[in-house]
Amino acid sequence: MIALDLITNHVPPVKSSESIEKALFWMDEFRVNHLPVVSGKEYIGLVSDAMIFDYNDLQDEITNLNFIGKQQFVKDSFHLFKVMEVITDHKLSVLPVLNTKNEYIGAISATYLIQVFSNLFSLKEKGAVIVLGMNAIDYQLSQVAQIVESNNAKILSTYVGTSPDSSQMSLTIKLNQAEINPIIQTFNRYDYSIKNIFTEQDFDDEFQNRFDNLMNYLKL
Repeated sequence: MIALDLITNHVPPVKSSESIEKALFWMDEFRVNHLPVVSGKEYIGLVSDAMIFDYNDLQDEITNLNFIGKQQFVKDSFHLFKVMEVITDHKLSVLPVLNTKNEYIGAISATYLIQVFSNLFSLKEKGAVIVLGMNAIDYQLSQVAQIVESNNAKILSTYVGTSPDSSQMSLTIKLNQAEINPIIQTFNRYDYSIKNIFTEQDFDDEFQNRFDNLMNYLKL
């Protein structure tokens, strides 16, 4: 999935010739902290509520704001993971998308991106979660999958956690079923370290709490 597929245009851009007050009104209307600023098809930059609050006159045109260092965007061919990286690194609520001619073609909402990740990693699918610990050099996803599938289960999604200061890593796997005792026993026989287990209810509650906190952060 690339940036072009993620454009929703739920949040429209503002023109550089429009008033700062209008930008602030639209942020409140669309419940975001950023808006793309354009002049025709040209992308000028991102205006944020912080920039507006630091400015004195709301009646001035948006073009009077300083957009140096406020021009974050992605190209339409960028992968989903790069999109997520830019949004999280810069704490954006909206991310502009440009085409190969560097023309503004739309924007990606951070809230929509969260929904995409939820579907991508099967977070709403029923099933248990197992967190395995291992040496990074011993990591073999094929063996983990073989153990799970030999017990008539499937891996819906995986997540790898590493640390630059350690040779250890963790592998989180989401399964398609709640009954995992045979799988746990098999992992034990293969000397895997089981760091944590989340039942279906545990996982649902934890995900819901994190999702709610994120939605509050994005002011939804």
